[in-house]
Amino acid sequence: MSITFIEIERQKNWRIAFFFLILLFFYFLSILAISLILWEVPEDKIAWFQRGIGVSIVAIIGAIVHFYFLTYEAVNTIRRTLGAKEPDPEDQLHKRLINIIEEIQIASGNKQKITGVVIPSLSMNALSALDYSGNALIAITEGLLSRLSREQTEAVIAHEAYHILSGDCREYTIAVSLLGLPSSFLEKMAAYGGKRIWSSPFYLLAFILLKLSLLLNIFISREREYRADAGAVRITRNPLALAQVLYLLSRNWRGTGLIGNGLEGLCLVNPQISELDESEGLKANLFSTHPPLQKRIQILLAMAHSSISELQKKTISEEKPLLSESPLLQENWDQVSDYLCPKCFSPLFRQSYEKTRIFRCQACGGTLVESDKLIRIIARRDNNWSERLKFLARQTLKENQINYIVKKTKKEEKNIPPLLCPKCKNKMARTFYSYVYLVMIDRCYICKVTWFDPKELELLQCMIDNSMGGDYSEVAEKLAE
Repeated sequence: MSITFIEIERQKNWRIAFFFLILLFFYFLSILAISLILWEVPEDKIAWFQRGIGVSIVAIIGAIVHFYFLTYEAVNTIRRTLGAKEPDPEDQLHKRLINIIEEIQIASGNKQKITGVVIPSLSMNALSALDYSGNALIAITEGLLSRLSREQTEAVIAHEAYHILSGDCREYTIAVSLLGLPSSFLEKMAAYGGKRIWSSPFYLLAFILLKLSLLLNIFISREREYRADAGAVRITRNPLALAQVLYLLSRNWRGTGLIGNGLEGLCLVNPQISELDESEGLKANLFSTHPPLQKRIQILLAMAHSSISELQKKTISEEKPLLSESPLLQENWDQVSDYLCPKCFSPLFRQSYEKTRIFRCQACGGTLVESDKLIRIIARRDNNWSERLKFLARQTLKENQINYIVKKTKKEEKNIPPLLCPKCKNKMARTFYSYVYLVMIDRCYICKVTWFDPKELELLQCMIDNSMGGDYSEVAEKLAE
């Protein structure tokens, strides 16, 4: 059945009203507690009644303002919280995402304008949101987008589009904006501030909000994910593609730590691996927003007349990339840029690399990469590194580990003049990419670009893809000898 004939479910307004009552109740308790802290406790019933009337009026005003500003711009708030950005039309994978969303729009008869965005994270997940302003959002992480084929991307977008077109994600988006987003914000503050941040009365009251947000799951049926899976199959006619995506997500980082508590109900799968999600029964049905992942995969495989063993074999075979030392490198030397190489001052040329844009020096082989493009390059694994490059990566890592330990022990500083950023002409900082993957880079923190000397970018990718970083014990023992 075409998506044009998908029945648009009626909004369950009583749930939205109930969420508002929860918010009003929270405001009433908070303001009452603050009034008791700031002013004396009423001595008689009349004073208690007057205090209650005043607190109720302020609570109603606060809840209405909270509801209005957060629900009518909920999509934009969620987008800012996740740091999502518009797809880059110059990036091949981003352009493919734009085309797929446009195709879904046309197939649905343009019933709902959907905005697609990309979350700059190596995690793998996707989500959808819809608010009262008519804003509809589908967000997908860079890590997931980079690992999917076109058919698999279509399946993910179709799943999230069904949530929007059927309207079943609106009530959860409203619930998230009222309680989930504030609780996620407070959760991050607690992570940075430690346990002492909860010692003040304000944060103790805020803790109530965090717990209330968990009760939202009672009113969100996990059956909506089954319906969205079925809707995606009706749209794409390809149940195997969605099964492959869910199988991929079951083995990788889904965004724990990036997507906070309270937002998980919007996602394709729960960012946090939970035993409750993978179980069934009354408790799981009440408190879990997602059905068991294995059961979703089995239902989709039954539609495709396939089995889990065939799915595993197909997924493994499709994950084997071509042998290459410089993945997807295209010699487009005619696209000259306005930037000059910071080392040899030759013009830098735009070049396609890992389906995105970089700037490379034809003379010395150095590479300039913008920060948002670097995330994409690291996430994309379109290569199987040669043994020679793996050997160079191991040797580079070991040498830099020794140099780092010696420098840290002897506190030696080398007077190497810093490079000037090709974009803003300010001094770049010579540093390691991270203290796990010790590849020397030059980074400009002003315009957010990174300069790689020849082979440094490929060495970094090779280290990350083969998990070569992080172990200093062997190096430390050799230095001790």
